[in-house]
Amino acid sequence: MQRLLPLTLASAVSFALGSRPAVAQDVMHHDYPPGAHAGERLGTVSFPNSGAPAAQQPFLRGLALLHSFEYDDARTAFREAQRADSGFAMAYWGEALTFAQLLWGLDYADSARVSLARLGPTRDARLARATTERERRYGAAIEALFDTTDQKARVRGYLAGLRALTAAHPKDLEARALLAIALLMAEPDSPAEAKRLTEESIALAQSIFTASPNHPGGAHYLIHAADNPQYASRGLAAARAYAKIAPDAEHALHMPSHIFVQVGAWDDVVSSNERAWQASRAWVKSHAVPNTELSFHTLWWLQYGYLQQGRFGAAKALIDTVDMVLDGVDWATSDAIDARYAPADFRFLYAIESGDWSVFGGHTPAAVVVNPKVTGERAQYFAIIESYGRAFVAAVLGDTALAKQVVESLPERSVISRGEIAGLLARARGDTANWIASLHAAAKMDATIGHLGPPSIFPPQELLGDALLALGRATDAVAAYRKQLELTPNRSRALRELARAQRAVGDTAGATTTEARLRENWRRADAGARATLTSRRGS
Repeated sequence: MQRLLPLTLASAVSFALGSRPAVAQDVMHHDYPPGAHAGERLGTVSFPNSGAPAAQQPFLRGLALLHSFEYDDARTAFREAQRADSGFAMAYWGEALTFAQLLWGLDYADSARVSLARLGPTRDARLARATTERERRYGAAIEALFDTTDQKARVRGYLAGLRALTAAHPKDLEARALLAIALLMAEPDSPAEAKRLTEESIALAQSIFTASPNHPGGAHYLIHAADNPQYASRGLAAARAYAKIAPDAEHALHMPSHIFVQVGAWDDVVSSNERAWQASRAWVKSHAVPNTELSFHTLWWLQYGYLQQGRFGAAKALIDTVDMVLDGVDWATSDAIDARYAPADFRFLYAIESGDWSVFGGHTPAAVVVNPKVTGERAQYFAIIESYGRAFVAAVLGDTALAKQVVESLPERSVISRGEIAGLLARARGDTANWIASLHAAAKMDATIGHLGPPSIFPPQELLGDALLALGRATDAVAAYRKQLELTPNRSRALRELARAQRAVGDTAGATTTEARLRENWRRADAGARATLTSRRGS
């Protein structure tokens, strides 16, 4: 789970007071008032509400933090608002939303229900605590998200509630923002529905970003919605703006790199994640929490950026960083997920990008020690990727028996991962036909899905291209590498291998053009990497 630094709200945060007993009746608008968090920079939010004056600052701070997925600090702020006004229903509903980390594969619905129970024992009792029609609509939507039904149904109910809210209050940017990100939480029933939900989310987030350029949710959610090669250009302006809107949110420093990866802007990927990693280190230190709470997600993206820049030494050094900061962790009792798999993830990413498998010490790594109490979608995902990685490393190192044993543990739905390992095993036994057929099938499936961030598996089009080139089928290899570059623009390894394939078919002009693109990526590359380009240019 990503943890984020204690943030700030230096920008203006407007609020108004609604009609509630013992609360001022006038509608008042204020800049974010001086206080414990004066000088913080989290963006601008506006939420007229019925809370007491003393609850305004923490409530609005919590809302701004929530929009930047700073869940822990947002929860603290909402609880502060509750202490200032124990009957302020929106502060409890705000806290509940901090447990819905669905885009990260984390759903703490039971914890949210515990928080809601402090407001009232039942949904109806809690809704009765809201003193305005608008706040009741917010409450109804949020209550649906923590109903006792399955997650898919809960999200659908939440969407329905937010649609009703935005229809009744079309100028409410906060409602619009929650709807924009909720659309991305929904589990679509078809590719057509997925496209519709994505495009609706983009339109909503863009409308917020246009109407209120300093709103953290507008920029943040536009980046999330556009985090796909098909839409990435529509999120580029938000990516350029978001870190300036909320520079004290670690996630706001990292998140722009999602778009930068999609467009292959590697220098921007690196600068975003260098800042975000430093912010994560500062957050862990200031909150006195274990290093397992560091944002290894951010550091992994930084490693990928270094690799695309040809800075293999810097990328390899991050493996040592991970090992150092996690030294001594008792994984059998730790509830960390990202940190648990980081040592293997960083080695695998480095190996597939550099071709240097020595980081595994000549043997397949042992299975990661798991804590059986840590469950859920995110934990399952990491476990599957770890098994795939072990199988891949085993195949590369020649331990085909172990590779076969591990790959059989992968779920049947892991078609791409299983296909890649099947291809490597076919190659090992000299079965060229099944080697290529398996990789073709994996690559074909891979071309139908969206690509987000650094690769968790060896990019299938590249793996296919490598196989074809090894078999002397350079023309087919060129097509495979070009397809990889369509899916992941400006990827350095794909450019490097494409140039090799182009030279193999006699396309010197094409190879020269491709190498020029790689040379631009590698302007800051290690001397050894630059030397390989120089030698190719002379060949």
